[in-house]
Amino acid sequence: MTASISKGVLEMINITFLPAEIVIQVPVGTSILQAAMLAGVQVVSTCGGKGSCGKCKVQLSTEIPVQITETEKKFLSASELAAGWVLACQHLLTQDRVVRSQEQKDVYERKTDFAGVQHIKVAPRVRKFFLQLSKPNVEDQTPDWERLMAALPVEGIQFNRTVAVSLPRVVRLGNFQITAVLDGDRLLAVEPGDTSGRSFGVAIDVGTTTVVVYLMDLNKGTVVASGAVTNPQQVFGADVISRITYAAGSPDQLRELQAKVISGLNGIVAQLCQEHGIARAEIYQAVVVGNTTMTHLFLGVDPTYLAPAPFIPVYRESVEVRASELGLDILETGTVIMLPNVAGYVGADTVGVMLAAEADRLAGVSLIVDIGTNGEIILCGRERILTCSAAAGPAFEGAEIKYGMRAAEGAIEGVRITEDVELDVIAGGKARGICGSGLIDAIAEMVKVGVIGPTGRFAGGPDQLAKLPALVRERLRRTERAGEFVLVWGKDSASGEDIVLTQKDIREMQLAKGAIMAGIMILVREMGITLQEIDRILLAGAFGNYIRKESAIGIGLLPSLPLEKVKTIGNAAGDGAKMALLSTEERARADSLVKRTEHMELSTKKEFQAEFIKGLDFKGVD
Repeated sequence: MTASISKGVLEMINITFLPAEIVIQVPVGTSILQAAMLAGVQVVSTCGGKGSCGKCKVQLSTEIPVQITETEKKFLSASELAAGWVLACQHLLTQDRVVRSQEQKDVYERKTDFAGVQHIKVAPRVRKFFLQLSKPNVEDQTPDWERLMAALPVEGIQFNRTVAVSLPRVVRLGNFQITAVLDGDRLLAVEPGDTSGRSFGVAIDVGTTTVVVYLMDLNKGTVVASGAVTNPQQVFGADVISRITYAAGSPDQLRELQAKVISGLNGIVAQLCQEHGIARAEIYQAVVVGNTTMTHLFLGVDPTYLAPAPFIPVYRESVEVRASELGLDILETGTVIMLPNVAGYVGADTVGVMLAAEADRLAGVSLIVDIGTNGEIILCGRERILTCSAAAGPAFEGAEIKYGMRAAEGAIEGVRITEDVELDVIAGGKARGICGSGLIDAIAEMVKVGVIGPTGRFAGGPDQLAKLPALVRERLRRTERAGEFVLVWGKDSASGEDIVLTQKDIREMQLAKGAIMAGIMILVREMGITLQEIDRILLAGAFGNYIRKESAIGIGLLPSLPLEKVKTIGNAAGDGAKMALLSTEERARADSLVKRTEHMELSTKKEFQAEFIKGLDFKGVD
């Protein structure tokens, strides 16, 4: 596969990416990260190419001398430099090169395995009508369109040129037996013969880190299959602010971001269709959720003014467009429905969560938390639905953590500390880094045994160190800047390097969980209740399903309630999208939920800073 990005007098070089075996031609002076983006090769870049995260490691052959920058020396060990590892965002290409990117086998089933739908009445807006048309003759010269309209049990349908173009052929191919496909009162397609038994749609969850597609049978109300990929926009940065900044650069950059996510979704749709013998033209509708930034970028709408206060989106209501407008690879005339947003940082994904959790129907008081780069928090009860968004930062996704990574093969996802450290590693084998659930576990265990104190500082005094088990004490060491704790010795890690948690890593988690707890406390105070009056905590999202409840409570990420009150509800945002796809009633309920919701903008709350400071300590919150 070869791609070219430029013509003319620029000196061009060929870059081969392994193991994908993609060859791309780029001008001299292009960075490896830019070349990878153009080639469609995934390279982890949580800082968006600013050189501040050190995650975009790729390997070059050492046969050709490699010029190393000061930034690369900061993030790469001597052994990595000797083996040809460089940072993709820092290394400029000057000649033909072979680049080997790190293979990261993401565990996407964490997003899709527990996918379910609440019991609902299946009544999608897409309907199919099998029709037997009378054949024209000299006495009956009724035009094909009028003949079709007369047979349909739905009135008021507007002329559709796209359908009319092929109508004569389709009608006669079916020997005047046809199936009309309607979305409400809009005619989407006319198909030869009786195809009423085949009707499909897709529910899409556009996450900042992962995009998920659920292929649904609209007749049966069931999931045919699901698939996920890392959001291709991640090369522009792990967080929404990085992507907003890039999109604000120019209309072309905004289009680039939109094209990236659509391309990723189209790849999933194509694979699911191929595996299950479904034509893309049999997918008639898509319902999409995502945070407000992701939905803007999905639609190609300028998100620039979401970043600065007062965080103004372009739109908030639900949006409908034709698939052909976006390039989404379903039926061209099919409808793409974006569920409504609540505010600049509480988006359609939160509406999906509220729909799936039945936030308007739960008894008592319920706290619903979707923990991610932005922690969306919902408190419902006493005839009110309150929401806020806490800027937790990307620590929960493994970004800004020295050895942090997404929940992929080789990530530490569970930690126990007794006489020594015991680890759970995704897919087994040697550890490559640590993901968010492992980070929470590790810190909770370190607090429990005294490796770190409630303020987050590593144990340092003789009395503190003496209380630690001998093997655990050996893992605690001082560096030039601060302390660090060795989770995995180099001989046992995939890279041969020690995998450590640094004081900065601990601080990043404190900031993240402090923001979440501050948001919870402000909503609780607004509703006029105490934490102990909360009847249940519902954890939404893949991350919430894989953290240990006792660890989350132990470090003060969640209120100190009995464990039986804490439940996980899976990828509730995706479930909400499925419900809206399968039921016109649920779709209407989504709009109603938004109208009822009271959004609390934390940046305007005087008490936020005080609650945030309180939330930094690693201790239970009663």
